[in-house]
Amino acid sequence: MAVSVVLFHTPLEQLRALIDTLIVASDKAGVGRVELVCVDHSTDIGYAEQYPALLAGYDKDSLAVRLLQPRCNEGYGAGHNRAVATLNSRIHLILNPDVELSPDSVRLALEAFHSQQDIALLAPIGFNPMGDPEYLAKAYPSVAVLGLRALAPKAVKSFFDKALARYEMRDREPDSTLRAITLASGCCVWVRRSIFDQVGGFDESFFLYFEDYDLSLKMGAVGKVMEHRAIEIVHHGGQASRKGLSHVRWFVLGALKFFKRWGWKWLG
Repeated sequence: MAVSVVLFHTPLEQLRALIDTLIVASDKAGVGRVELVCVDHSTDIGYAEQYPALLAGYDKDSLAVRLLQPRCNEGYGAGHNRAVATLNSRIHLILNPDVELSPDSVRLALEAFHSQQDIALLAPIGFNPMGDPEYLAKAYPSVAVLGLRALAPKAVKSFFDKALARYEMRDREPDSTLRAITLASGCCVWVRRSIFDQVGGFDESFFLYFEDYDLSLKMGAVGKVMEHRAIEIVHHGGQASRKGLSHVRWFVLGALKFFKRWGWKWLG
């Protein structure tokens, strides 16, 4: 297993928390030395110069980190594609820097891939730092439900809870630890490298948002896209509308490209 993370002015303490949990989880899985590639899209020399100090305290026998610094920010999917191309992994872990892994996460993921050879992509369940569920697995979205979830205030969302529940796949209780899902959040997914390569990895025409949904559908056409209910992460991100107008613009452009490719669904 190898790991990639795409950075953009990521707080170094946040990255440290990710690395700490990654080392613990990999050690518990018996992975040994963790090979991690960080792709820094900050395009800031001063920011990059802080990395040696961050990594100085880690045992090089347990962690091998490489930093890639493209000349420009090519987008989230492009960053991971660049990292994956430098690695020779059978199972690859795609991560956001704002994620913390549970101690058993890597072990459970690798066991699932070993026992079910038809799994192409595996997603965890997620919680925010307060312990509330994030519902990382999704059904195929409608334009209406995306607008509600991303942009509407809580008071409005409450009137459409049934539609949101169907999209967030919380309208029925899972009957097993592993369940098939349609779409997975790209903040944390394990992919079978042979299938990831077969479908061409992330589509780099998506800059930010919906490249993970596009990848889910591409990999789901070849193998199974699954959620593992025993694998848990803490996710500190989300909420495009709270990150400024540029994120709203990327969200809308990504949605348009996604629906144009995979089919429009307006309501439901």
